[in-house]
Amino acid sequence: MATNPPYPGQGPLAQGKGFTPSGLKQQPSQKEQSLNSLSLRVKSNVAYLQRDDNIGAAVLVFLGALFLLSGFQFYPIPIVVILSLLCGAIAYRLPPIGTATSIILALPAISYQSPVFGWIYFLIIGICLFQVFTHWNVISILSILVLAPFAPFPFNYLSGFTMLVMAISALRVGSKDSIIVSIPSVLIVLLLSSIWGVQNQAFLPLNVGQYAPQDFFANNHKEQVGLAELLPSAVESIASLFSFDNINFVGPAIGTIIENFFTLLLKDALFVHLLFWVAILFAIGYLPGSSLLWKSKYKQTAAAFFLSLVVVDNFLSYLVFGTEFDYAVLVYVSISIALLGCLEHFGLSISQERKIRRAEKSKEFGKFGVSDMAESQGASSLDDIGGYEDVKEELRNAIMTPLENKELAYQYGLRPPNGLLFFGPPGTGKTMMMRALSKELNFGFYYVKTSNLLSQWYGESEKNISELFVEARKNAPCILFFDEIDSIGKKRGTAQNDEVTQRVLTVFLQELDGFKSKKDVIVIGATNIPNQLDGALLRPGRFDKIIYMPLPDKEARAAIFKVHLKKVPCATDVDFAALAAKTERFSGADIKNICTEAIGLAAKEAGKSKAIVPVSMLHLLRIVGAVRPSVSIDSLEEFDQFRLDFERRSGKLEKKEEKKEDSIKWADVVGLDNVRSALLEAIEIPLLHEDLMKQYKIKPSKGLLLFGPPGCGKTMIIRAAANELKATFLTISGAELAKKGWGNAINVIKETFNRAREQAPSIIFIDEIETLAPSREFSTGGIVGQLLTELDGIKELKNVMLIGATNRPAMLDGAILRPGRFDKIVYIPPPDLPARKKIFELNLAGTGIQATDYAKFATETEGFSGADISSICQKAKMKLVSASIENKKKGVDDRPTLSNSDVFNIILGRRPSITPSMLQEFLAFLKEYGERK
Repeated sequence: MATNPPYPGQGPLAQGKGFTPSGLKQQPSQKEQSLNSLSLRVKSNVAYLQRDDNIGAAVLVFLGALFLLSGFQFYPIPIVVILSLLCGAIAYRLPPIGTATSIILALPAISYQSPVFGWIYFLIIGICLFQVFTHWNVISILSILVLAPFAPFPFNYLSGFTMLVMAISALRVGSKDSIIVSIPSVLIVLLLSSIWGVQNQAFLPLNVGQYAPQDFFANNHKEQVGLAELLPSAVESIASLFSFDNINFVGPAIGTIIENFFTLLLKDALFVHLLFWVAILFAIGYLPGSSLLWKSKYKQTAAAFFLSLVVVDNFLSYLVFGTEFDYAVLVYVSISIALLGCLEHFGLSISQERKIRRAEKSKEFGKFGVSDMAESQGASSLDDIGGYEDVKEELRNAIMTPLENKELAYQYGLRPPNGLLFFGPPGTGKTMMMRALSKELNFGFYYVKTSNLLSQWYGESEKNISELFVEARKNAPCILFFDEIDSIGKKRGTAQNDEVTQRVLTVFLQELDGFKSKKDVIVIGATNIPNQLDGALLRPGRFDKIIYMPLPDKEARAAIFKVHLKKVPCATDVDFAALAAKTERFSGADIKNICTEAIGLAAKEAGKSKAIVPVSMLHLLRIVGAVRPSVSIDSLEEFDQFRLDFERRSGKLEKKEEKKEDSIKWADVVGLDNVRSALLEAIEIPLLHEDLMKQYKIKPSKGLLLFGPPGCGKTMIIRAAANELKATFLTISGAELAKKGWGNAINVIKETFNRAREQAPSIIFIDEIETLAPSREFSTGGIVGQLLTELDGIKELKNVMLIGATNRPAMLDGAILRPGRFDKIVYIPPPDLPARKKIFELNLAGTGIQATDYAKFATETEGFSGADISSICQKAKMKLVSASIENKKKGVDDRPTLSNSDVFNIILGRRPSITPSMLQEFLAFLKEYGERK
């Protein structure tokens, strides 16, 4: 008995096993399964920690508290660690409160070692508590930098990495705030060294002998207190601050600090150290965000090489001021640069310079609710988006080349476009593409909320638009991205466009013209209802490029599946090509939803089985079968029509269209060589030999009418022409006109012919043309009149051909049949004997049917149409399918066959669909009008 395939969570995939490409199962050992499960858990936890910004804040506050509390001996080392962890835990939720807690906890320790220093620390507490809610991170960094060089055992081994902490701090707070880090930390470290009379371990050497240590500044001369005496000692140390003797020492202490400061500045290396460290940290903070390095993978490491100037600083201090030169600085500098390189190699980005700069510029837009898209979540570059290679190349050439390649832009006079418009179905990735582009550019890319521009007050909306562009020009070059631009760009004079929106649109058009400034402000708009946009928006000079974002093709769909599944455990049986084939007409958003739901299924099973369950093909197929594409076929036709009318782009790649396996070609059309010749003559000869046409004063054919019995290949040859000829094919149908309303039918016909002229060479095909152009004896004649006007009216039809097909030619209006309108009238009769033989051969050859007496089949099907013969062949092949199913049920491997007699029996049971009365009607039409080939 055949067994059912395992459901997700029941088969080997649920246990972490995979399949080889050949389909053979791999059976990993229990140890391998445990290691794989452990590895996945570690990776997922690391990824979670990287995404959690609160972890970084907690670690920073923990380290600040650790060095602050250990810098003055009071708390036992285990208590120091516990209190530091407490501050870090508080900082995980409330970083300012965690920082403030560490500052307050340090007061007993400082007062215990030096009550005079405790009074000075009171001043520091006041400043810190005032700034803690805005600069808590800087306060924690300074706690590390100031006290790490004086850390006791065992933390003193980390003191040499003060320069590494300073470099990381500069990367984190940016180039401007790096001055806040460098000047106070260097100054305070040197002051503490001078008043304590000891060298620091931050490689900021000074002549300690110049400074006389004061008893009231003594540090760490008292031992740590025991756990039992901790609370009483803390109360006693704080109370000692208020003793009269200690208060008397505050004045001399401040005087000593001032005296040491001027000695450091005038007689020691303070100025040199400050100069070097301000330059070093500013360069480290600035360079990763500069245009020189920001695209480099190792930009932070390159900037970290400025730490080598610490060696120069120490050597210069040694030569000029006679300080000691510690060769350990070479080791610590090298290790610090290497550590920053390792962090960057493993993808840990520390630098915030670019983010800080962009945030500062975004604030300048004030009330408009503008945000920089580079700081939004999403793809980190255009390469992370699956498919749409032509669109990505267009964006790079249009925007990045003129703005970033200055030499090329100067040589060729390249300028970025004033504006770009993206249109397409919802969910195709228009906004996502903009987010990815913003992260590849080193200038502002601002997302504008159109709702924030509109105001209830008269004139305020127009003022907002003007002010927005004024700020944009101040920050040029920059890009303004208007998502759903149709909200302020609707056609004027429509019901949806009120007076306010019209005024806003007028100002917006003026700003797009850019006559007030030549600065590079690029406007990018996106919409999924392009037909509602005002025509004035669409002209060059405003939106220079209009780019269609279609639904992803097969290759793009496979790439999108890979992108969304690459960060989750995925089984080896996932066939991305098969998934792409099953998701035709799905948008990128639809595919993302499929992946999310499939991942949810795997996660649910993993939760039940307590083991890592990879996402399998079965998970994905289950979701694919349960969802439908969000974009309708009807809306796709509207987008395609807008594309034919308005798309403007220069760098479009020649993409091979996805052709279905059953697409019709010339070779599939039997016995209609005369029609094929007429099509080639009408389309190709005027294009390739226009000079000869003019020489002999020949006008190209305007129309071709195909008439004949149903099922004889009229529509089929037009489908073949659509696949084979390099011409634009447009269709008009009665159903489309009925949907638009008969009152708009004339406009539909006019638009179709105008579009055909613009997209020449082109063919307009009207199937069942008698429904649109019946005799005016039986209709109002408006549609017929419009067709006649388009065919031989004032506007010339150049390289445009109208093809009509009908099986009721007698119903057509007589005016449309004359030469100059339908120049060619071709009768498509039932297939003759050779044609019927060829149809049988095309339908039956290569299918394993042993019936090969095609000539006999053709003889027995006199009067049958091509559709009749195809139906006979389909019936014959279905017999084979039914027989194959029966054999499988019986366990028989023999392939069924079909003999000539079987086909003859099918033919005997059929009658032709073409009746003698039909043929008489066509013969009568031929007698009256004849053929024009």
